[in-house]
Amino acid sequence: MAFSVGSGGGKRRGRVAQSTVAEINVTPLVDVMLVLLVIFMTASSVETARLSREAETLRQVVSDEITAADAADEAENQVPVDLPKAKAEKLAAGSKKSGKPVLSIDRRHRIYLDKELLVDCQKLPGDFDVCLDAFEKALAANARATSLTEANLRADRRLSYDYVLRLMARMRRAGISQFGLITEVPAPKAGSTK
Repeated sequence: MAFSVGSGGGKRRGRVAQSTVAEINVTPLVDVMLVLLVIFMTASSVETARLSREAETLRQVVSDEITAADAADEAENQVPVDLPKAKAEKLAAGSKKSGKPVLSIDRRHRIYLDKELLVDCQKLPGDFDVCLDAFEKALAANARATSLTEANLRADRRLSYDYVLRLMARMRRAGISQFGLITEVPAPKAGSTK
């Protein structure tokens, strides 16, 4: 009888052992995953804060460079415009001495006649066409510009090609039939003999 009790108990223990193996305790796994989640969340917030500080520093540096460039242009008594770089003929006697006025448009879409502000497009509601309409009206109202047939155009290189062409079309419509485009001479490349 002892033999049969042992074998009957063995079957029972086998079933208990199988049911214990079939169950997985997920509590430690969930604990580990939550700890990892907290670590990643903390690390990402620290990294985001660092990137934010770097971006703010970069914005400040760029702002300082723009301010310095604007100050340099004002020192030259010109509207601050970052001109495109191209090899071209220099104006022989300068635009003021040659009698041609200079129309300038800067990166903020402000349009000047020499140094006189004609239109500030940022202060106008609507798209660039509204600004160009205001430009034509201001040009017609300006005593110096009423008889203009020639002018030089200084356009910031960061403006889209579309804006510059549309401004040139409006200049033609306003009676300025001949105009030159002013650029800067590119800096010589390192190792270049020219």
